Amino acid sequence: MAGEYVVASVFYFEADGMTDKYVQSVAGMGSKNNATKTIRGSGKNGKTLRQNLPGQAEFNNVTITVTYNGEEDLHKWFLACSEDGKPRQWDANRKEVSVVGYSQDKSTEIIRYNFKGCFPESYTGPEFDVTNNDPATEKIEMSIEGYEVKAKKKDVKSAT
Repeated sequence: MAGEYVVASVFYFEADGMTDKYVQSVAGMGSKNNATKTIRGSGKNGKTLRQNLPGQAEFNNVTITVTYNGEEDLHKWFLACSEDGKPRQWDANRKEVSVVGYSQDKSTEIIRYNFKGCFPESYTGPEFDVTNNDPATEKIEMSIEGYEVKAKKKDVKSAT
């Protein structure tokens, strides 16, 4: 398994009590350090002194598409955080979410993306189309407070 590439077809979804979700795609993972653009002043002969400093970190929303397995847990999570006419309980329903990549033999965890403080901003249920042979999917877009990446082997290479 030395030098095995991580492929997008062997990923799995986990979230505080929600399992058995097979990941079709994960989009939007990323962050940005919003630098300050500060001019400290100007000196003799009009020379400007600039200093850029790191500002607040900003995390992208992450969209996860999973194969629909007939369960309602993703939709119920969204409703618990967002349903109109009821007290919104998004803070009490934040979850720790992981997307886990396995070796091609599907037995060894190779990489794990842990998303912190997640709550769903949008949910899209499965589409039913008799002309489509693809499996039905659900899509959840999550707001995250941060994430970490944990590679399980030193010789893992990322492939895009």
